[in-house]
Amino acid sequence: MLLRLGPTLYGLAPPFLLLLALPLGAPTCPMLCTCYFSPPTVSCQANNFSSVPRVLPSNAQRLFLQNNLIGTLRPGMFGPSLTTLWLYSNNISSIQSGTFRHLQALEELDLGDNRNLRTLDPDTFRGLERLQSLHLYRCQLSSLPTTIFRNLFSLQYLYLQENNLLCLQDDLFVDLANLSHLFLHGNKIWQLSENVFRGLSGLDRLLLHRNRLHALPTWVFHDLGKLTILYLFNNSLTTLSGETLSDLPSLEFLRLNNNPWACDCRSRSLWAWFQRTRVSVSDVLCASPEERKGRDLRYLNGEVFQGCPLVHHHHHHLVGFDWGCRPEWENEAVHPHPHPHPHPHPRPHPNDSSSHLYGLGGSPPADPSSFYRDLPASDIRSPKYDPPTEDDHWGGYGNEEGGQLKKGCPGTGCSSLDSGLSGLASSRFPSPAY
Repeated sequence: MLLRLGPTLYGLAPPFLLLLALPLGAPTCPMLCTCYFSPPTVSCQANNFSSVPRVLPSNAQRLFLQNNLIGTLRPGMFGPSLTTLWLYSNNISSIQSGTFRHLQALEELDLGDNRNLRTLDPDTFRGLERLQSLHLYRCQLSSLPTTIFRNLFSLQYLYLQENNLLCLQDDLFVDLANLSHLFLHGNKIWQLSENVFRGLSGLDRLLLHRNRLHALPTWVFHDLGKLTILYLFNNSLTTLSGETLSDLPSLEFLRLNNNPWACDCRSRSLWAWFQRTRVSVSDVLCASPEERKGRDLRYLNGEVFQGCPLVHHHHHHLVGFDWGCRPEWENEAVHPHPHPHPHPHPRPHPNDSSSHLYGLGGSPPADPSSFYRDLPASDIRSPKYDPPTEDDHWGGYGNEEGGQLKKGCPGTGCSSLDSGLSGLASSRFPSPAY
């Protein structure tokens, strides 16, 4: 570059003059981070950052801050252009109200694997009406505010596995008509309310394995007409009404193994459902009575149930609702019964946002970078949720150890369903292009 300074021609201008020659307001890349032009991306993972960099390019659409030591999130830290924000595997213990309120373009938010994140403000996700994917796996959440997911009309994937959740209350997901994947496995859930899944008319897969469920309300799945995959293995279920499963006309895969099933008159309706269903079902081994212990309920002779009284389930039968499930800020007034949702089911918003939920990453270069690089379009990855085959879902069947599948089990059913996203967190990046 040649600059004419006065009447004399000089060679390369001093560095400070070159800086003056840059256009005003040009975005700069934070120290120790790597930045890309297209799409505008800032990659700052694995730098031991204790806080979000103060200066971020205002036009950044994707921000990767995973594997740092960030402890607190505050309003003003993130720009309004973000569509993807990864904050997993940090030290986050506090998310102040309003932190994400102005991120109206945000499509994916990953807060998973923050072991000190124990509570969430009811308004934490307010305003994120374009959010498609929300990751809250492997935190220390023991309860969720009733309104935490209110107005998230575009949400499709919700990952809540491996927390300390104890129970789920009515209408927790009532605004999530577009949700297709709900991962709740690996918690301590012992109770579900009758209308906890109300509004989830588009749900495709529901994972509830490795919890402490001992019973289910008869009509708990009444809104789940599109559900194809249901995992209930590794719980404490002794009975399950056949009427409960009859509410699932689209069901294809059902796992009920590793529960202490009582193969007596209480299981008559479940046995009858097995006789007429074409769903692919795991084994259902009897734990009692003694003379049937170890036998598979599905294949018992119908004579076993002769003389059993017919049981008619009242539509409004409920497992007793426990107000201790409610977060502390909702316990100011105690009511004898949960209140219905004040407004009817929302109309799903059309999903017109980009399908590029996942991006590139990798380790940043050792030297500080202040240059934007062009990112090849071929390096932009999107999640693939192909229709599962039967081999996918039963490839690792029977290999549970302590409620978890063995490492290396084949099929997408092992990696994406039983292990959630925990195994993908470190492998979903291609290497950055320099």
